Amino acid sequence: MGSVILRVIVLLAFTGLAISKNAGEYFHNRTDTLADFTMNRNSSQPSGRPNGSMIMCPERFKINYVFKYINTTLSCAIFIIGMIGNATLLRIIYQNKCMRNGPNALIASLALGDLIYIVISIPIIVFKLLTERWPFAESPVGLFLCKLFPFIQKASVGITVLNLCALSVDRYRAVASWSRVQGNGIPLITAIEIISIWVLSFILAIPEAIGFVMISANYRGEQLHVCMFEATSPFMEFYKDAKDWWLFGFYFCVPLACTGVFYTLMTCEMLHQRKGSLRIALSEHLKQVKLHYILWEMIDYWHYDV
Repeated sequence: MGSVILRVIVLLAFTGLAISKNAGEYFHNRTDTLADFTMNRNSSQPSGRPNGSMIMCPERFKINYVFKYINTTLSCAIFIIGMIGNATLLRIIYQNKCMRNGPNALIASLALGDLIYIVISIPIIVFKLLTERWPFAESPVGLFLCKLFPFIQKASVGITVLNLCALSVDRYRAVASWSRVQGNGIPLITAIEIISIWVLSFILAIPEAIGFVMISANYRGEQLHVCMFEATSPFMEFYKDAKDWWLFGFYFCVPLACTGVFYTLMTCEMLHQRKGSLRIALSEHLKQVKLHYILWEMIDYWHYDV
């Protein structure tokens, strides 16, 4: 669900930008000049940019009211449905011992990752939409939320796609070897997979927490605070340049390829087992035909002899 929510939010964001005021056209038609800006970062690391060297928007960006309230309504609906659905699923699996097996453990891990994303990220999204500012921007809490928000987003997506990959592998193992299918209890290999998925997802999301900082801009006497990605080291510069390809490759292509490969193998295995069953059924049918033929010959011989 975490990846679905992220796609819905991105889609709504592009819709809102399309129906909102075109700042570029507005800037092109302006004849007055912009005042100098003073840029500050809530970080101890230097930005390497002189004051007044950044070109800013001609006016503070405003969210279209239609987009604001539609997105807020959908976010609240996703929050309520996601909370109820994922919490109910976790409770059902926890209370029923017969459901504590490998596949359900992976599904519970998937639901828990979505639940963490819903609880932390959606309230921040709704707050930004309604107030058009970052929560607690002028305090250390705002900087902490600025780093936590993208970290939870990437970690949740990683948990989702890696759990889906693990589910496809688990389904193939169940089809390929019935001896590995267990009724109750979580297998050790599944527990190791879940722990590895969570640890790997958190590790891969660390650059997001490092790169995002609070940027302060003094525009015409108004202090603006924005949470944005700021590369402060050669590694972060490399991550910024390769980020789009990395996200596309690891969070989309890898799970798609993994799911496609293992479901293809599972289909081939099921077809192979079906052919084996058909061969057994055909053999039994030929035995019955042979028996009927012998009986008919015996009856015909007896009738001829009489």
